Amino acid sequence: MVDKIQVGNVEIVAVIDMVPPAREPTVFIPSVPREAWEPYEDEVLENGMLQLYYGCFFVRSEGKTILIDTGMGPGPHAHLEGRSGDLLGQLALKEVNPEDVDIVLHSHLHPDHVGWNVDSSGDSPKPYFPNARYMGPKKDWEHFMQPEILPNAPHITQNVVPLIELGLMEFIEGEHQVTGELTTLDTPGHTPGHQVTLISSQGEKAAIIGDLIHNPVQIHEPDWCAGVDTNKDDSRTSRKAFLERAERDDLIVAAGHFHPERHIGKVVRLEGRRYWQVL
Repeated sequence: MVDKIQVGNVEIVAVIDMVPPAREPTVFIPSVPREAWEPYEDEVLENGMLQLYYGCFFVRSEGKTILIDTGMGPGPHAHLEGRSGDLLGQLALKEVNPEDVDIVLHSHLHPDHVGWNVDSSGDSPKPYFPNARYMGPKKDWEHFMQPEILPNAPHITQNVVPLIELGLMEFIEGEHQVTGELTTLDTPGHTPGHQVTLISSQGEKAAIIGDLIHNPVQIHEPDWCAGVDTNKDDSRTSRKAFLERAERDDLIVAAGHFHPERHIGKVVRLEGRRYWQVL
C-alpha cells in the first residue's frame, strides 16, 4: 500500500476528499445481476456493498504542482447523507497549500471531480486554487452546456462557469501536453470528453485514470459499465484499450475511486486473466 509514488522525476501523491455512502452493486452497475458479483465478493466489495472513494491525486512535474480533479467539494451534501469533503485539509497534511497549485486538470466534469473549483461563500465567486490554471475536456463542456442537460447539471453552473467568467478555464482535447512529462489521452464513454493523464519520465510510465475504471472488478470484467456512463459502448472500448496498454507498457496506475489501501497498482496477467496488483 502506498499513497505516493515516484515515476522517474515525477511524484504522484494521493489525497481523499470524501468517503461517500456505500451502495448496492446493482445500483451502480444496473446491467449486471447481483449473483454475477459472487466470484469477486471478497476482492471488490465491502460487507457486500460497493464502496467508492472520492480520491484525487496531485503530481509534481517540472517544478509545477498539478492537481488532478477536485473531489466532491465542501458540502455538506444532502444527497450523500450530509457528508462533507476535506480536500483542502488533506492537501495541507501533505504540505500543499491552495496557493501552491499551478494547474488543476480535470479528468471529466462530473460533480465529484469539480467540487473544490469555486468558493461561492463570499460576495463573488473565487477559485479555491488562486494561482492555478484550470483545464478540462472540451467535449464535456459542450455536452453539459446542451439546453436539455444543463438544468440537471448545477455543478457546471456552480463550479465551471465562474472559472470561464474569470478567464481561468481552458478546454482541451486529444493528446494535450500539460508538461513535458504529462499528456492527456482521450478515453470517452463515462463522459464524452473523459481523459486519462499519462506520465512518462526517465523511461518510467504511469497513468491517472479518473473514472475509466471505478472498481477492480472492471479489470476482470471490462464490459461492466457504470449506469452513469453516457455511452457504454465507448466506455467498454476505452477501458479495454487502456487495459491492454497498461499491461503492455507496465504502467503504474492511480485509480481515485479505489480503496485508499489499493488505489495505486498495476494491471497484471495470471493464467490468462487480468488482475489488479497493489503496489
